[in-house]
Amino acid sequence: MLAQLVWKSFAFVYAAANLLGVLVLAGLRDGAFFKRPSKEAVKEVQTAQKQYWSVGLNPLPGFSHRFFTLRNGVKLHYVVKTNSLLRKDGPRSSQDGAVKPQNVAVFIHGFPDSFLLWKKILGASSLDSHILIAVDLPGYGGSEGISTYSATDVLETMAEFILGMRERYLAEEAKMVLVTHDWGAIIGARLAAEASQLADRWVIASVLIPEHAYSNTTAKAASAKQMLHTYMRQPTRISLLKNAYNTMKPILSQCRRSFYIFIFNLPYPLAPILPTFGNYWFLRLLHKAGHGRLAPNKYRKLTSKEAGNAMASSAGPDLAQLDEPNGYAASLKSRLPNNGMLEKVRIYREGLFRSPWEKSIETIVALSEIQSLGKRGSGGSGAGLFDDGPPGALKAPATIMYGADDPAFESRLVLDGVGDYLAKDSQVVVLEDSGHWLPLEELGSNAIEEVIAWSMDGEEGTLKDTFAGKWKERVRFHVQV
Repeated sequence: MLAQLVWKSFAFVYAAANLLGVLVLAGLRDGAFFKRPSKEAVKEVQTAQKQYWSVGLNPLPGFSHRFFTLRNGVKLHYVVKTNSLLRKDGPRSSQDGAVKPQNVAVFIHGFPDSFLLWKKILGASSLDSHILIAVDLPGYGGSEGISTYSATDVLETMAEFILGMRERYLAEEAKMVLVTHDWGAIIGARLAAEASQLADRWVIASVLIPEHAYSNTTAKAASAKQMLHTYMRQPTRISLLKNAYNTMKPILSQCRRSFYIFIFNLPYPLAPILPTFGNYWFLRLLHKAGHGRLAPNKYRKLTSKEAGNAMASSAGPDLAQLDEPNGYAASLKSRLPNNGMLEKVRIYREGLFRSPWEKSIETIVALSEIQSLGKRGSGGSGAGLFDDGPPGALKAPATIMYGADDPAFESRLVLDGVGDYLAKDSQVVVLEDSGHWLPLEELGSNAIEEVIAWSMDGEEGTLKDTFAGKWKERVRFHVQV
């Protein structure tokens, strides 16, 4: 109890101090409280929203808007690219014709994005022969929100969606790949650990494995605590203090990097300040970071069109698109006054990261059926549905990708010992000179595309050999299992 009280007190004080610091910085340096969007900027956002969110238009070449309604009535939005291989009553098998069935890739974004995060990769010619699906997380883009963003509700939602996509688009002989980023990748890591039957390979970008990072954090904290206890008995051993500090440095570094998460977890009405104040100052900062504009050697303002596209990607459909027939759920209108930011930050607040997932009977039965029938997507580790294993360890082949300059994560927490949490035929790849938004960056998007194409085309040869011919000096394989 005392430890929890100390932690909550620290978290509150740290978050409040950071919020105050951000407000002062944004106000004094950027004049955020006095800036208003220009008419040109508003027009660019509206133009982008019409282009990407009008259900009657193709959001990207070859893609169309679709909706998937969950058992509880919640309506998820996704975009999909298929071809004539699909019939109205579902995917064709090789027995229906000479053409080999298409493999399926499902893309899941993170905060504060939408399906548009994957725009570069979705348009790649190397993926033309496959079915590509990009979904908006619940509460994001064109998808309805859910009652809570607990692990149970979010993982049930995404598992049901993926199962629905398997039923609708995946032929028996075909393969499914899950491609995830940021909070989508946390969801991906949890599903790969707890519902690995859903896909044949998991591509997990720019995130940590929850239980692995937690284990590293608690181990370092316990070690530092023991050193301090010893120092209290032997106060002349100053080296113990230095060693305790060095042991804690990765944790302190992660706290510094995660300042915004502490702020998002402040009690209301403080929590909504950061994501909405100053004409969405923080959101615009993330957009600059996503386009590499915060790096010292790359800094420049986004063009009006870039800024408009980025805001439309985060905000989702506007009133004009929501009023279109046979489209989005009416509940999305309640998100318009704050561009949905108050709904989006809930993913940080309601236990998705580590709380238990209580699977529904429908999910258990569906996963068990995939396992028992030996269908593709039953996972590559040989683990059964109810097998025990290291908490949080992934039970399907995964390719985990990090940017070496990712400002969101402390590498010693996310990389040390990560191989113990991976299934057979998995890799951890570090991309040099890359940041957090890999799907938007040149090297990151190309590398992710290469992993998807390699996986969908049969994983011939090793991924390391595939990369060696293109980016030998810029791609580092940290772990191969």
